[in-house]
Amino acid sequence: MVALPEISYINLDRAPQRRALMEVQAKMQGIALQRFAAIDASTIDESTFRRLSVLWERPMTRPELAAFLSHRALWEQAAQRHEGMIILEDDTVFSTHFVEAAGSVAASGYDLVNFESVGRGKFFRRNRSSDPARLRLTDLVREKSGAGAYYLSQVGARILLKTAETQTAPVDAYMFAVCRLRTAQVEPAATMQVHLLEARGFDVGLSTQTSIHQARRRLSPSGRNLGYFSRRFGTQLRLGLVQLRRLADVEFRPAAFEDEAFAPLLPISREALADELRRYEAADQSPS
Repeated sequence: MVALPEISYINLDRAPQRRALMEVQAKMQGIALQRFAAIDASTIDESTFRRLSVLWERPMTRPELAAFLSHRALWEQAAQRHEGMIILEDDTVFSTHFVEAAGSVAASGYDLVNFESVGRGKFFRRNRSSDPARLRLTDLVREKSGAGAYYLSQVGARILLKTAETQTAPVDAYMFAVCRLRTAQVEPAATMQVHLLEARGFDVGLSTQTSIHQARRRLSPSGRNLGYFSRRFGTQLRLGLVQLRRLADVEFRPAAFEDEAFAPLLPISREALADELRRYEAADQSPS
């Protein structure tokens, strides 16, 4: 069996249900996961928030910045590992071929490999898959969203960290737009987030909500917001150039997805989830 890179998932201390979701799935898949205690938005000091939240195309929210800082902490670990790291958010659901996909990424030569699909279109390099087999890695020219499950190589981590003190963005925008990595997509997608599976009609066994996607006010056209608008214009210009490549070597489509890769594993046992939660409660109540 191919050795897997270390797999870490990001989880807030106040979200034990999500922790249970990840750990029960790890037992089902026969793999080990490392829990990373997520940075809580409420713990970011005001000076750090003011400095880092204004460096993207609009002001970032506290939950967005907390997510960025949590991922960045794991990029620092990946940068020290020759084999890189697989990084997950704690609402990730594994498919039947997740372990197989995880075993293929470290030797792939890609800086970043996305395991998940969020159901939106991506810019793929036409006819550029690792092989024609059922499970494949397909070259991405431009990704748009999704940072819930990805492999990051040592080289890729170091690239992301080069500008992570002077440039910030929501995690997926930073990885796929601010920085330029050699990126691929696992096809068929090997993971999907809980709420997206529920939208497809699956009973996952646990429902989740996110605080990241908050309503955002429209920026006024003022001198104070000029930096935001200029960065946004640069992004749109680069995106337009990728759109032009659809006339040549790029296709825009969702990642391949198969319901049957998730159906055998769902719903996740509610009894197993409850047992896992009771284990955490017992550990919390034990003498230190």
